[in-house]
Amino acid sequence: MLAIARYALKGPFHASTVVGILAILSLFVPLVSVLSGAIVGLIILTQGLLSGARALLISVVGITVVSYLVTQSPELGITIGLVQWVPMVILAEVLRRTRSMSFTLVIGMVIAIFVVLAQYMLWPDIDKLWAEYLQLMFQNVDMGQQGLEVDSIQAGMQDLVHWMVLVLVAVMYSTFIGTLMASRWFQARLAGSEGFRDEFYSIKLGRAAAIATLLIAVASFALNQDLLIAMLMVMLATFLYQGLAILHSWSKHAKRKGWLILLYVMMVIFPQVVAATAFLGVIDNWTDFRSRLR
Repeated sequence: MLAIARYALKGPFHASTVVGILAILSLFVPLVSVLSGAIVGLIILTQGLLSGARALLISVVGITVVSYLVTQSPELGITIGLVQWVPMVILAEVLRRTRSMSFTLVIGMVIAIFVVLAQYMLWPDIDKLWAEYLQLMFQNVDMGQQGLEVDSIQAGMQDLVHWMVLVLVAVMYSTFIGTLMASRWFQARLAGSEGFRDEFYSIKLGRAAAIATLLIAVASFALNQDLLIAMLMVMLATFLYQGLAILHSWSKHAKRKGWLILLYVMMVIFPQVVAATAFLGVIDNWTDFRSRLR
């Protein structure tokens, strides 16, 4: 991947070529969009917004043409390009100008919260829309004939759709932040610097963001409103990175890096571990665990 990043920085043609090819591949392999976004972020961090916009423009044209040839729908290519690149452009430009990963995380959290508000204002029945879409997918499956309880399946499907909508923006935001960190890691490695590691270890989002998160947490549990819960998911997704920064710092100090693998495995299996790590990041704004390690 470093070779791809190094090639993309050789010039505008190289950058547009790499981003365009990765964008086209992302139509068939969605995970490639992460690498594509990381390259876009790298170009902006190292060469500025204008160079990044130039590469994106050429890439959007390419992905639109391929989308039209494959699906006869040019709108699909444009939508994919905008969804996977516009957030990266904003976050990378904020990081380039401020040189603060913590501030960038807070700005991204605020933007994501506004997206949640827009989601529930513009599509108040989004749960119903997704449920109807899933029912269309399984309309040809005779569940009764296969011995399945239709009522139980529908209830489970509705619960799945409900939680999917609640965490949708938070998951997308976490993906963009992870992609941005990959961009910063590329930049540091290509420069032979340990800057990214130091920035990651020192992430601290501040007491104002922590107090807002605690207030939203209390309100969401007291009122049980989907809007508040979705906002809380975004905030916890943000503080998850501060919690991880604490745990990585502890691992470095204790020289026990192997247990981090177990931690990430547990985070995949148990959502409670993710929430606990995020709340660790919230509490750190008063206790400052890393200063105690030092």
